[in-house]
Amino acid sequence: MSMIYSRTLAGKVLTGFLVLSLGAPMVGCGQAQGDASGGDAGATAVAESAAQAAPAPDAEIDDVTTVAYLGPAGTYTEEATKLFFGDNDELLPQETVPDALAFVKDGTAAYAVVPQENTLGGPVTDYIDALLGAEDVSVVGEVVLPIRQTLMGLPGTDLSKVTRVYSHKQGLAQSAAWLDENLASAKREEKASTAAAAQEVADGGDATAVAIAAPGAAELYGLEVLQENVSQSEANKTRFYVVSRTANELPGYDCATFVADISADELPEVLESACVDGTNLTCVHDRPEGSALGTYRYVIELEHEGGFAEEELARLKAIEQLEYLGSYARVEE
Repeated sequence: MSMIYSRTLAGKVLTGFLVLSLGAPMVGCGQAQGDASGGDAGATAVAESAAQAAPAPDAEIDDVTTVAYLGPAGTYTEEATKLFFGDNDELLPQETVPDALAFVKDGTAAYAVVPQENTLGGPVTDYIDALLGAEDVSVVGEVVLPIRQTLMGLPGTDLSKVTRVYSHKQGLAQSAAWLDENLASAKREEKASTAAAAQEVADGGDATAVAIAAPGAAELYGLEVLQENVSQSEANKTRFYVVSRTANELPGYDCATFVADISADELPEVLESACVDGTNLTCVHDRPEGSALGTYRYVIELEHEGGFAEEELARLKAIEQLEYLGSYARVEE
């Protein structure tokens, strides 16, 4: 069962690109694993009490704030932003993710929402690199959003006459099988975002061009839905980081992210040092470090059942190779 939090309801190891999943559920890294009925009843009660005391995902977010995101209006990132922050904040759509992060750096926005990984298209490497290249930012939240890629065009568009398909590269990748089968001869063109693709079709007035975007973009830009769910998978979800200049300070969040600039052969030892005392690995991304072959910037995501206590975070921060990006909770639609 998915759980949605809002300020209103919740108050305040390795070759190439590597993603490790140790069975942690997408519903949220704070969800208990295993069969609680088989364990010690007292320990279970303590764990449940700790989970109940964990901060809400937006516990340290101001009631009214400013949020930059990848625009224009109608992107999936906007959907994720509204899911986490609600509708009472000032949303600042930007042309690129680096632009959104720059708004956080210069104080124009208190937060930015950054796409991080998709279940079908994989990591959004450009955006991970942008985040790693940003200075003085912390991860303070995460959003998991179902992605319903939708084919849309000008009213009356004839699919047999379509020659071009616009979308973000992730949208094209996620819809490749459907396109291969139904629009194999159409040229696929990458755009800055799915909403930008829809906007270009609407503004261009050319019925031979179509876009793959979020369903809401069709209504927003006056387009006709030509085919629903062209990604053809109910498992299609994207994870987004919520970032800020200031890290969360409360203990008890279930998720924590670190960066390690190390060679590949150092990674197993670092993970072994990190994953003790109830701390588990949920994901690793690797990006080129830039100085030598075989050296990477690893984004390491950890979870701790019942939440990270101050002592456990202090232990992890003391591991020399790890740079702390923040602890947080996850919201999923």
